[in-house]
Amino acid sequence: MNLVSTVSSSNDQRPFPRVFWIALLLELLERLAYYGVYVNLAVYLTGTVGLSDIENGSLLGVFALVRSWVPVLTGVAADRIGFRRSLAISFVLYIAAYAVLFLAPSRAGAWVAVMGMALGGAFLKPVVPGTVRRYAPEDRRTIGFSYFYASVNAGSVVGKVATKIVRELVSLRASMINAIVACIIGLAVTIGAYREPRGAADAAPEMETEPASTEGARDFAAKAPASAISDIVAALTKLDLVLFLFLISGYYLLIEQFYQTFPTYIVRSFGEDVPREYITLINPAAIAVLQVLVARLTKKLPAGYAIAFGVLVASGSMLLMGALPTLVGACFSFFVFAIAEMIFSPRYYEYVSSFAPRGREGLYMGLAIVPAGIGGLAGGVLSGRLVARYLPKDGPKQPLSVWGTYAAIGAGCAIVLAIYATFVKRRPDADATNA
Repeated sequence: MNLVSTVSSSNDQRPFPRVFWIALLLELLERLAYYGVYVNLAVYLTGTVGLSDIENGSLLGVFALVRSWVPVLTGVAADRIGFRRSLAISFVLYIAAYAVLFLAPSRAGAWVAVMGMALGGAFLKPVVPGTVRRYAPEDRRTIGFSYFYASVNAGSVVGKVATKIVRELVSLRASMINAIVACIIGLAVTIGAYREPRGAADAAPEMETEPASTEGARDFAAKAPASAISDIVAALTKLDLVLFLFLISGYYLLIEQFYQTFPTYIVRSFGEDVPREYITLINPAAIAVLQVLVARLTKKLPAGYAIAFGVLVASGSMLLMGALPTLVGACFSFFVFAIAEMIFSPRYYEYVSSFAPRGREGLYMGLAIVPAGIGGLAGGVLSGRLVARYLPKDGPKQPLSVWGTYAAIGAGCAIVLAIYATFVKRRPDADATNA
């Protein structure tokens, strides 16, 4: 049977439910705020707040860890209290965090604000892909995750552009107001428009379906004792899932280098005046425009092999950065990595969700973020050593040694993932009947 013709003739006509599109709008608003702040957060913390480089690095390191690992717990909470409540908590935390960052640019204020950002993201991260998993028509789930990832990158583009405009017209500190306004709108949309369909066939029994409903709270009170820990333990006993998440950490080591290595590489190789913000926009802009097309072109690939292929393309991006050490090379590297993300990310969430029993989507979407913490931590340690040795402030630079090392790690990771996909066969909803 021809999959493309089957989908186009029938399943592509099935509409996504309203809650799906509301969730994507909320993701866009949250990413608009987040990337609008994060793109200049290090500069703001060292310049406006006055942190030293060491303090700044420590704070951002803890931030990466919290934003990646706490979603395991908040994913469980989202399953228990309902996705709508979790979204509301997220936007309240974000509003408070960005307000503190704007109103109290001090050391204490910076720690409070940045940790608030991490916790706000932790409450939202499992919910939107969890909504896609629950409510996208089964045969359109891959495209649904593609729309999700396109909304992430559309928010990134809008947020960074808006921040640059406000920073140039007013000040960097004033650009924090963009994030506050976006999150206030997100909170209003959550309260006024996010509704999970009543009686959906694949909805968790404890999910919230109506505003001000007490059903979610009653279920949480009845099931909370030790249930979160038991759910996490049950997930972590799936050795195939644990191995997969460990291997995926290699991909996140690569992607973190656009924040951990790239700024230093650009400044030390080409000078302070290079518009690196515009270069970073190549990645999300390409994804926002091409994501759905690339997803359609690669949808016949089994998810495991698509993920391995995406990691291989990402390693090629790293190699291109080092082999062509020019601004043109950097631009092409960002574009190639965008292709890698378009192949990898929708299929990654789809693949992890296949491990999730009904009603535990939030937990497993939280687990999907854990490799980012592992890869970010390992990548930070490696980046510092490689930059110190091959990209010193003074003396000859050897960018190929830096980026070639990352490329080798990515290629090795891709090979192992392909082997994994060969021997660990999964099908969509493989664990759905085990709830």
